[in-house]
Order: sequence, then structure tokens, then C-alpha cells
Amino acid sequence: MARSCGIRLGPRRFELVVLDGSPKKHKVLTTLSGELPRKSGDAAADAAARAAALKEALKQQQIPLDSVGVAVDTGLGAFRTIKVPFADKAKIEEVIKFEVESHLSQWNIDEVVVDFEVLEASESQSELLVTAVQKSDLRAAIELAGKSGFEPQEMELETTAMVNAAIEAGLCPLDEAQVLIHIGEYSTSVVVVDGGKPREMRAIHVGALSWELGTPAAEGEAAPAPAEGAAAEAATPAVLDPEEQQRKMDQAIKRIRRELVRTISASRTAHPLKGLYLCGHAAPDLLAAPVLDLEAKPLALPGEAGIPEGQHGQYAIAYGAALRQLGGGSLKPSLRREDLRYTGTLERVEMPLAVAALLLVTLLGVWNIFLFKDYENLNTKLGVWRDWTMSFLIGTTKGGKAQPGYLEQPPEKVAKYIKAIDEDSERSRLEQMQEVKRLLNIEIKNLEKQLGQDAEINYPQSALSGLALVLDVLEKGGTAVGRPSLRVLTADYIPAKNKEVDHVLVKMDIVFFADSQTIATENYDNFRMALKQKPWCLDVSEQQTSALDGGKGLSIQNQQIKVDVSKGNIGRLAEAAPAKN
Repeated sequence: MARSCGIRLGPRRFELVVLDGSPKKHKVLTTLSGELPRKSGDAAADAAARAAALKEALKQQQIPLDSVGVAVDTGLGAFRTIKVPFADKAKIEEVIKFEVESHLSQWNIDEVVVDFEVLEASESQSELLVTAVQKSDLRAAIELAGKSGFEPQEMELETTAMVNAAIEAGLCPLDEAQVLIHIGEYSTSVVVVDGGKPREMRAIHVGALSWELGTPAAEGEAAPAPAEGAAAEAATPAVLDPEEQQRKMDQAIKRIRRELVRTISASRTAHPLKGLYLCGHAAPDLLAAPVLDLEAKPLALPGEAGIPEGQHGQYAIAYGAALRQLGGGSLKPSLRREDLRYTGTLERVEMPLAVAALLLVTLLGVWNIFLFKDYENLNTKLGVWRDWTMSFLIGTTKGGKAQPGYLEQPPEKVAKYIKAIDEDSERSRLEQMQEVKRLLNIEIKNLEKQLGQDAEINYPQSALSGLALVLDVLEKGGTAVGRPSLRVLTADYIPAKNKEVDHVLVKMDIVFFADSQTIATENYDNFRMALKQKPWCLDVSEQQTSALDGGKGLSIQNQQIKVDVSKGNIGRLAEAAPAKN
């Protein structure tokens, strides 16, 4: 089964979810959360401490890191809604940076990664929800991931991961509109979903831990945005007494409620707003009272997901990132995309390309002349070789004296072709000799059939040999397959039928013992992957697995492997086996 890992990297915390299965049917294998320490004002030291803490947590849990999606803090991004006069996605990607540049006056457009989601589209116009994030912020997150031992295959903001998680949980029906909220450390993400599609996204620069930065949030006073990028790394949390801390937390919740009221009041949706769902840091005061007649509820993930009760909101973003990496989710954000091309780039390189093409054609012409000369010389030498070969086969009568050839009675077709070989103008000298060889091979096969030595007769494949090939993979798996135990083992020869070729069907009941079910599942997957890489393996069935009591292993019943023994080198297996006295 396919696996994916989703990680939310926040300024102070991280959450991780590992999924196993398919986009439509999957389960949670592992959940993990922890603190990203910030002990000093030194950005480099803090970055190293954060990477070390994340790496240690991943190492202890043995998290699979081959397919990882990362969601970063929404406070790092900016959202804009624009319209373009066409609907073709390729054209949109060519001009999107030009179109959004005037809306992002706070940033240099060359230092920004731009992604977009089509809200509405017609033949002549498209309305886009544009996301912009500075490359320096993304680079900092990628460097943190690299120092922690993994490479994120894709990156997105918390907003898109939250939308994918909510849609997967069935909280966004097509005939209603909803408001999704994620409370982060220093920022709050807000998404308005209408008819199952995001309509509006924004970031409120106030979070559950904004009091750490000493950010004032008094009534009627605008709270400044928290530091971003390297500045956020260097920010040192403020030390406050409990009463002051509680007061500032209450002020942050009030500020978030005010901004929510403003967002909901200004939203224009085609369907009535029916739900307000909350995830991220716990905010009981925000859940206590309705917001504009909308009762706030926790964002509950699908029941089959397997996340413990009461922790759905904490892992919603990581779950959405893992689901996106697994191939699911309605939104397909990509913040690791290459820089989009500006229009007019081709026109600027037309002249250099034309000159380079002209030089290339001239070089190829000169090269062709030399190749033709070499061909003529080789053809002349091959002609001499061909004539000597033909004389050796059937002899010659030059000089008035017959010289016998190697073939005392040459086949009629061979002798006829050799005598008229100079008339075969369609073949080169080498192709003429290859034609003689083909005619001789036909005669050899006819003689073998007459003598009963036909090599084309196929014999049944050996069930023992097929079984040996499978057991050899299991034996050489070493630590990758752990501690397997064979309970039932059979091998049967299956003759060719319909579109299937002759093969040996190996069936086994096998148990993989390990310290945890996760390790046992990984050992089982390694065994199946090693089989699939062999040229003689036609198919490996996917079987239901069951955990042993205590989670100390995995049991697989009736595992089937189809083996084509004709593609396996049994002789080499026998030579490689150590001799025993």
C-alpha cells in the first residue's frame, strides 16, 4: 500500500501524520507532535536546535520520509483575488506574475513564489485566488527539513491543507457555505468555502501564542504582524506573569473574533453560511459563543482516519498535507514549482537560437560528408571480406581449376543466393553476409527438426526452482525483511492459459515478527518490493494483513507470487550457495 507523510511546520510547534492506503480509503499509521525550541536570540543557533529536535523526534518514531508534504505558517503568505481575460491554464501561468505584481507592492515579484486556484472560469475570463510566499521563507523551511533528514516533495500553506482535510471529512457539502479556522502560534488562517470550493482566504496576524512576542492587542488597537522568516527565528519569547499572560490571551481571542466577524460580514457566497469549524490550538473561549449566529465546532476528521478522539483539530493540517501527498484532496497547491516564465521570453532568445541552429546545421553537414567517406571505405573492405567468405563456403572456379569449399553439398537456396549476390543492390555488403547467415540458420533448424533435436520444445517449469527463487529473496533480505516465519509453503506449476504464460505459483502463510506493527509492515513491504524488482517475478498479490497480539508482528495468509522460472538463473543460485561437507 502507498504511504505518505504530512508535516505542519509552525514557528513553535510541529505536527505529523502518516497515512497508509489510497486517496479514497486510508488509515493513520502514526501521529506525532512536539515543540520546536527557541532558546536564544541567535537565529543560527535556534535553527540548529529546531532541526535537532525535529530530527530526534522523527528518528525515535522511525517515520517513513520518502513521500513528505509540508504545510507552512499561513502568516508567511499573502492572498489576492484577480481576474484574467482567458481560461487556458498555460496562458495563466505565463502571465500570473505580471498580473499580481501590482497587488503585492510590499514584495519584489522576483523573490516571490506564486500559486493560484481557479474560482470561476468561462471561455473569456477566469477569476483566480492567488497565493504568494517569499522564496526566503520557503527556503528556510526547506533547509530546516533538510537538516532534519528529509526532503519535502511538495509544500503548501495551512489554508489549502485545512480545506482538503475538511472536504475529506464531509464538512463542506455542495449546497452550503462554511468558514474554516486554524489557530496557529502567531497567526490564524481563515477560509470561506462555498459549494465545496474555497472562495476566500486570509491570514489574521494574531495567534494563540502572540503574547510571547509582547504584541499589544488592546481593544481598538491593531496588532502588528509577527516577525517572519529569519526575524521569527531570532524573536525571543517574552516572560510574563500568569495573570498578564491570560489577559493577553483573552485579548488575542477577542481580536480573532473581531476579525472573524469582519470576514464573515464581508463574504459574498452563493449558498448560505451554515458552519464554522475550528482546528489548531485549543480556544475554548472562541467556541463558547456563536459568531454572527454561526456556532463554532471542532473540525472533526473522518472516523476511519484513526486519529484519537479530541486530537482531530491538532492534526487537521498535517492530515490534509498527507492526504494531498497521497494523491487525494480537491486542491493541488504547489509552492515548490519552478519560477513561472514571463511572456516575451521566447522573443528575446529568437536570434541566438537561430544562429545556434545555423551553426548546428553546418556542423551536421560537414560531419555527414566525413561519415559518407568512411562508409565508402568500410564498404570496400567489407566487399573483400564478403568475397573471401563466399569462396570459403562454396568454393571457386577461378584460374580454370575448381577449389572446393567448406560446404561439400551447399543448400540450394544458399548456393543460388551466393552466385547472384552481386545483383542484390538493396542490401549493403554487411547485410548480404547477414542474409547468408540467416539462410544457413534456416537450414540448420530444418536439419535439427529432422533429427528430433528441436530446441523450440518447451518443458514444464520446475516448481522447486520457482520456490527456490522466492526463498532466496527472503534469505538475502537481511535486516530489511526483519524476522520472518514461514507457516505454510506450496509451489505448483501452472500451464499457459489464455494470456498467461507458463509459470509457477508459490503460496505461503508468513509472519513478520517485529517490535511494532509499523516496523513489521515496513518489513513486509520491503519483501514485496524486492520480489517485484526481480525479472522473473510476474506478479505479487496484495493480501489482507492482521496484527499479532500485542502489536509485535504482522500475519499474512495465502500470499501468492507468480514466478517465470525461465527468466531466473537457478544455476547461479546453486553456485552461490556455500558448499557443505
